[in-house]
Amino acid sequence: MRAAHRLTLVLASWLVGSGCVYYNGIYNAQAEARLADAKLRRDDDGEATTRFQRSAAIAETVLVRHPKSKWRNRALYIAARSGAMAAQCERAVPRLQQLLAGTTLNAGERDRSRLALATCEVRGGRSADARPRLDSMFRASDRELARQSRIWAARAALSMGDRDAVPAYLGTLDAGVLQWELISASMSAREYARVESLLVQRARLGDYREDVTRALRDLLSDGRVDGAERIVAQYDAARVRDDSRARMHYALGDMHARVGRDSLARRHLYAARTLSQRDTMTAHDANARLALLDLTRVASVRELDTLIARQDSVVWRTSYARQVAERVLLFRLLAGRGDAESASLYLAAEIARDSLRAPRLARALFLRVARESGASPLVPNAWYAAALLEPDSAAAWQRRVLADFGTSAVAARLRGDDPATRPDFVTAPELLRLNWTDALRIWSDSVRKLRLPPKPAGSR
Repeated sequence: MRAAHRLTLVLASWLVGSGCVYYNGIYNAQAEARLADAKLRRDDDGEATTRFQRSAAIAETVLVRHPKSKWRNRALYIAARSGAMAAQCERAVPRLQQLLAGTTLNAGERDRSRLALATCEVRGGRSADARPRLDSMFRASDRELARQSRIWAARAALSMGDRDAVPAYLGTLDAGVLQWELISASMSAREYARVESLLVQRARLGDYREDVTRALRDLLSDGRVDGAERIVAQYDAARVRDDSRARMHYALGDMHARVGRDSLARRHLYAARTLSQRDTMTAHDANARLALLDLTRVASVRELDTLIARQDSVVWRTSYARQVAERVLLFRLLAGRGDAESASLYLAAEIARDSLRAPRLARALFLRVARESGASPLVPNAWYAAALLEPDSAAAWQRRVLADFGTSAVAARLRGDDPATRPDFVTAPELLRLNWTDALRIWSDSVRKLRLPPKPAGSR
């Protein structure tokens, strides 16, 4: 009787242990995998990956602790498939190949394993091997399996540079995550017409990501002003979050300001300031941009000083305004240096033109060099630079260069001759380089000190 009783206890313990393996391991691993699949159906790839990682880790625990359990094959399938879907391909691929070569999987599990294997092939740079496997599952009875097969086939085509095949693979699928991947790939390939078209589609759906602002800047840099404006208008119509719209409007305002489209810049910067009630950083940046947009109008050093003095401390605490302040410091350093050839003043004019984007101020300084520094080899360069900023006077000033400085490199360039044969072709740039190097050393030291954090009160 005692022997029978002991046998009964052993059998009961085995059954309980076997059940614990299932409920504490397999059950939880399957539950995480189901949640991951649900996230995939919603195109939430990030959360799906996290769930698949948990599922694979739980199944791995079952394999390690109970290597001879009757649930081993089930745990192996979950660990392999979830691991592959979580991009843990080094361990998952051999297991998937082992499972697909065996007979333990049912039809649904076999198809899901094939899809998982294909995802690893795409991630591992073997998209050419993955595409036929994925193509064969487009008409699977499991609609989500068929959808994921199309998405991964499109992703495989994308990785091979076959961007034209992506729309055909997707068909009527929305697949927002993949659309963003296509947008990113098209941006890298500078296929801006495709980027514009795809972003308009995402905007109509109210699907916003931070990549939009970078895309808008790239589109504007490529001269696609209307396209960028259309994208932002679509996002405005879709009523995406105000802070997201504020960042888009700020990006457009910033880019328009950089190329002198002041009216468009003001419109977008005002919109950014209005929409960024909760995003104080964007609001302050927009305010600073608007305040300093008038740099394009200043025509003298006094006007520049007045504009700078008018700004409050909130403006100067923004990153953009600090950059402007550092450029103004370099401008003042150069403009205040006295040298016989006016090289520093010429460099200050270039800073006003290129860094401060103050063309009127730059023109005034170039003319000052041209009219007050008769012995400087930079005079013809100054007349020419001023002419580029004043179209109405350009012809007259260029004629003056040809008449009064006919032997200069600038005159040779205007006549279509080789400027390298003129003596000032080398001496003028060398003069500028020497003055620039000296001024830049002083400026860099000043900026470094300005950027140091303030010392604590009471410290020496």
